Amino acid sequence: MLRVPARFTAGFSAGVLALALAAMPAVAAPSAKALFFDAPYLSSVAPGTTLNYTYKHMASEERLGQSFDETMAMDVEAAPEDAAGRVVDVAITRGTQESEAGPFPTMNGNPIALVLLEREVREMAQLTKGSPFYLRNRLREHLASGKVEPASFEYDGKKVEGWRMTMVPFADDPNKDKLAELAGRHYEFLFSDAVPGGLYSINVVTPKADGAGNIIETSLTLTGTTVSAAKQAGGKAP
Repeated sequence: MLRVPARFTAGFSAGVLALALAAMPAVAAPSAKALFFDAPYLSSVAPGTTLNYTYKHMASEERLGQSFDETMAMDVEAAPEDAAGRVVDVAITRGTQESEAGPFPTMNGNPIALVLLEREVREMAQLTKGSPFYLRNRLREHLASGKVEPASFEYDGKKVEGWRMTMVPFADDPNKDKLAELAGRHYEFLFSDAVPGGLYSINVVTPKADGAGNIIETSLTLTGTTVSAAKQAGGKAP
């Protein structure tokens, strides 16, 4: 009987597996619209769960506003009229100051992104004296048409696979001269079904005109989740 060395069969099997994997079709990237607007990220988040985020904003000059750090706690509950739906409220803490955003009734997307983007609109309108309606509409258009590509990143100490969506919404805007350096503002979103709420982070950078650094940087990053005491007790108040 012919005996085949184990090292040969192991190497042959590995080669066959590599060829099989190479022959598998790549997963088609979702559209930006599907990633940002259509995916039901919160449907898999149990009511009574809080998604916790850090929010950091850096302005390199006083004329561009203040720099600050915040935490954002997004509480997820079932919608009163439909237990399959979700309603969220966001508690925002900056030092000793507290504020709120919401409620946001939602089935699709992740409302925490809307908090950041609405701040973006207000900031740009204030710095440029432009129309917030115009800026908001341009952002919305590009959120539905941004570039999407595969991405890997770490969450909770583990490597996860997902998608990176990028856009520079005002680079070719007919009014970009009025926006000055803000026309180069770049947005990056990281999504994955492996993280609670589907959205891991948003990073926004506004580079200097000469490319030597950034004048404004903003980031929103998921740090983890907590569950209410009532949820931990099986829905009964402690």
